Amino acid sequence: MQSFVKNPINLLATFTVTLLTFNNLSFAQGTAAIPRDKPENVGVSSERLLRMNTILEDYIDNDLLAGSVSLVARNGKVIHFESQGWRNVEEREPMTDDSIFHIMSVTKTVVTAGLMILYEEGHFRLTDPISNYIPEIAGKKVQITDESGLQLVDANGPVTFRHVMTQTSGLDPIQEFLSEEEKQLLGRKHTLEESILAWSSLPLRFQPGESYHYGSSLDYVAFLIERISGMSLAEFLQQRLFSPLGMEDTSYEVPPEKLHRVSAVYQPTGPNNTIELYRSPEYSLEPVSGGAYHGGWAGIYSTTGDMWRFAQMLANGGEL
Repeated sequence: MQSFVKNPINLLATFTVTLLTFNNLSFAQGTAAIPRDKPENVGVSSERLLRMNTILEDYIDNDLLAGSVSLVARNGKVIHFESQGWRNVEEREPMTDDSIFHIMSVTKTVVTAGLMILYEEGHFRLTDPISNYIPEIAGKKVQITDESGLQLVDANGPVTFRHVMTQTSGLDPIQEFLSEEEKQLLGRKHTLEESILAWSSLPLRFQPGESYHYGSSLDYVAFLIERISGMSLAEFLQQRLFSPLGMEDTSYEVPPEKLHRVSAVYQPTGPNNTIELYRSPEYSLEPVSGGAYHGGWAGIYSTTGDMWRFAQMLANGGEL
């Protein structure tokens, strides 16, 4: 029994193994190792589960979804999984159980779990300033706007670990109030460290903890892992989460020999929200920002089977 995170904060507790579906998650390799059961044995109707297939098929037939792999588990047992539609519409490649997907913002949950491992080891408290480990961001000013325009005022308190994990840090400034020189500092650089340090002189969007903004806070979570552990983010996640959990297809880069399993990415930009190609599978081979950028915002590739293992660990209270 491998221990991971036994005391996840609410941000992690909301990510459960109940259902993983649509064309950005897929069932994994190693299906024989996944415990399964009949739906009725865990109090679920097989007949009602089939309705999900019908709904997803309708989305696929109407070009609202390229393909899907749905997985439902209860009480630690997988009771449903099925691949439907296309992994690559243009090449007419069908969706398969072992397809690899860019899991987008689920990266945030994985990286936060990594930082919570370090929390449980006693490296910090949730109320500690992150400047304890990233002193370069200490002393930031806060953007305040009113009828007279923009003012920069002192922060009421430091940005804490809790703030970055719950995206209440204010670390993304309002861009329209930045100078052209400051705007040049935005965006991803060659590495995560270069990016965080480039942003260090920029003001806060609001007082820490006083609002919520869906922004780059999780990149700071990722960088805190590197500063605290002394390891790269990719190395830390591999050693502390992916390898122990048996997540063999989860990483920031997809090796060339697995390219044939990578799903294309689609977005609803066509007529009546129909899908159009956003990224071809070859995108997975390209380094982010032309370098070794591994962040907490997005970037991880995985399969449904791998993500089931991660989610079941959370559902179990930190053990698999």
